[in-house]
Amino acid sequence: MITVNSSEEINYNPKNVLEEVVTNVGMILRVCKEEQPLNRDFAFDSDLIDKNINVVQNRITSHLTKIIREYEPRAVLRQTRIIMKDTYNNDFDIELGIEVINIE
Repeated sequence: MITVNSSEEINYNPKNVLEEVVTNVGMILRVCKEEQPLNRDFAFDSDLIDKNINVVQNRITSHLTKIIREYEPRAVLRQTRIIMKDTYNNDFDIELGIEVINIE
């Protein structure tokens, strides 16, 4: 299983297919829907960010599963973990465990 974290730097120059899949999942995780002018459904739904983390964790997982399945079908989401950085400001990182499939 490969771990992708929302606070990690994105590798804009992947050297192989595995790195390309990790880069694409990282982009989905780090880019908000409103930042994509020609494709509003791509990426992370920023409406979930200001909600109570205990309530929204399942919604984050189901949303990311759907988006990853649609935009990066070579990755399968196996694990989602919310890491609280600051509970007062509801600041968190999202860590995904993915499995890469269909590499030729």
